[in-house]
Formats: sequence, structure tokens, C-alpha cells
Amino acid sequence: MAEGDSGEKKHAPTERRLRQAAERGDVRRSQELPKAAAIAVFTVLVLAGAAGLGIKLQGVFAACLANAGTAPLSSAKGWAGAVGWGLFPLLAFIAAVGFAGSIVSGGWVFAVNLLMPDFSKLMPQQGLGQIFSSHGLTEHGKSILKLLAIGGAGGLAILARRTDFASLSGLRAPLPGALLGIAFQVIITICLVLVVLAAGDFALQVWLHRQKLRMTDAEIREEMKDSAGNPHVKSRQRAIARKLARARQMQRLPEASVVVTNPTHYACAIRYRRGSDRAPVLLAKGVGLLAEEIIARARGHGIPVVQSPPLARAIYRHVEPDDNVPVALYRACAEVLAYVWRLQHWRTQGGEKPMPPKPHEGEIEVPRFAPWGS
Repeated sequence: MAEGDSGEKKHAPTERRLRQAAERGDVRRSQELPKAAAIAVFTVLVLAGAAGLGIKLQGVFAACLANAGTAPLSSAKGWAGAVGWGLFPLLAFIAAVGFAGSIVSGGWVFAVNLLMPDFSKLMPQQGLGQIFSSHGLTEHGKSILKLLAIGGAGGLAILARRTDFASLSGLRAPLPGALLGIAFQVIITICLVLVVLAAGDFALQVWLHRQKLRMTDAEIREEMKDSAGNPHVKSRQRAIARKLARARQMQRLPEASVVVTNPTHYACAIRYRRGSDRAPVLLAKGVGLLAEEIIARARGHGIPVVQSPPLARAIYRHVEPDDNVPVALYRACAEVLAYVWRLQHWRTQGGEKPMPPKPHEGEIEVPRFAPWGS
């Protein structure tokens, strides 16, 4: 790969990068979606309940005009309050729809850094830069397209009903129902165009946002390193974990009943106490230098060291410290422990020195799903 290719943003943003951008408040919201939703809902509600709301407001305005010049000034507050409370449910619902549209387009984001003042935005060059940037030019193009689309759709709808509109000029007092019926097609056409524009703007904002957050090869590698952890740090952590595990094993080594070896490559410290342990328990195991250390410490504590290569290898491969040995190794462990007990009896009582058990030939097979001691 060429050196210059590492700076090319050719990878789609990861979920982690999108989440970090949202935490910074870096989201793209569609300005058209909340507006289209509010206008569409307003149109539907007005068309559905215009008669009832109109009659209510007509009564308020009739009372206001009937008492004009005679009522005290304080009554004007009552009339204004009546008009406000009459329109409040409609306006509140429209505001809620606009807010919901904004949440849908960009999600709920609360970023403290967006509340901090940015005085650089007051500089003229900053404003000119935004106007003539790719984002600014895109917004201007969208505004022109929206003007042409809405104006063209409204014009075509009016042109289609031009005969009906022309007939209204001959009426002395056109009925509201007739006028609303003629204008209904124009209004619905404009609302449909707004919805289409909002959907297109929403898709465009999502695409632009993802294009902005695209990642280079170096950024992908850095994120993978951060997600998986720095290899050097993880290596250090593993080394510390091994050191702690080794220290725990060495602390429990004095509890061992016997150390089984191979004869120096492997070392496994086993404990079995009649009456308390239901099965032999592995306390420590090691290979190479660690095995030599286990053997040296065991001899320092007076723990018997018995050579049984097949048993030592089998325990090392299939048993972890603090676990019981599997049933398949019971017999071999029993032979070693019996020798240890006879050896202890000989040391205290004397007599003929016991002979160590003969090691098994070959490897001791431990079935994968064999029952384990508990």
C-alpha cells in the first residue's frame, strides 16, 4: 500500500465513532423533517377541526367587537386569554410534533460543550467561510430546490383548479366550505411535496454525516488497538497475572501432600487429606524453571517428591490449580499417595523402606467428557 493511501477516508464509520460523535454533539439533523411534520399535522388538524375552532373564535371576536368602545381596557386581557387558550392545544401539539421530528432526525443528544460560547463564530471570515463551504452551498441549493418544488407544485395545483377559482369572482359572498374545498387540493399537494422533500433531506443528512465521519486505515487500526487494548499493555497485564498466580501457588505449596515430577520438566503439587478432601486437589503446577522452583521449595518444606512422568504430564495438561483431578487419574494418584503414606510410616516406625510405585508406560488417557472429582 502506498504511503499516501493511509490518509484516504475509505472506511465507513464504526459504531464507536458514531457514538463518540453523538457524545460531542456532532450530529446532522434534518431541518426539513420537523417543519414538514408540523405543517402536515397543522393542515390535517385545521382541515378536521376548522369549523369548531372557527365558531369558537368567531364568538370571541364578535363579543370583542360588540363591546368595542364601551368595555373597560381590562376586558381586553380576557379576550386575549380566550383566544390564546383556544389556540394553545393546537399550537402545543404542533410544537410537540416538531420536537419529535427533530429527535427522529438526529436522536436525543445532550452535549455540554455545545453550551460553551464560541466567539470565533462572530468573526466575518467565519461566517463567509460557512456560506461558501460545501455545506453552505448544499443548504442554498436545497433552499432553491425547495422553493421551486413547492412553488411548482402549488402552481400546478392552482392551474388544475383554475376554473373553480375563477368562478369565485362572480359570487358576492363565497361560502367558507366551498372555498376550503377548492383550496383543499392545493394544500394537500403542497403538504405531499413537503413530506417528499423532508424524506429526501433526512436521507441526505444521514449520508453526509456518515461521509464526514468516514475513517482512514490509521484511524481503523487505532480504534482496534483501543478496543482490543494496547498489545504492550495487555502483555504486561498477562505477565502480572502470571506472577500473581505463581505467587498464590507458592503460598499454598506447604499444604501439598506430594509433588509429582517428570522428573524435572513438569512438577505438580497435590494435596489429599483423608476426611476433608473428597478427591486429590492440584495446588500448583509448573514446567521448566517454575517446575524446578516447585521441587526446590517442596524439598525445603519436607514434602515428598515422587517421579511419575505420565501422571505429572496428565495432571499438567488436564487440571488447573485448585481443581480436583479427574476420575481417570484416581488410580495413579492413589498409588503415589499410598507410597507417600508408607514412606511416612517408615520414617516414624522404621522397618523395610517402601519402594516407589512403578511409573505407567505411555500416556494416561483422560477422556474429554470424563467425570471429575467434586
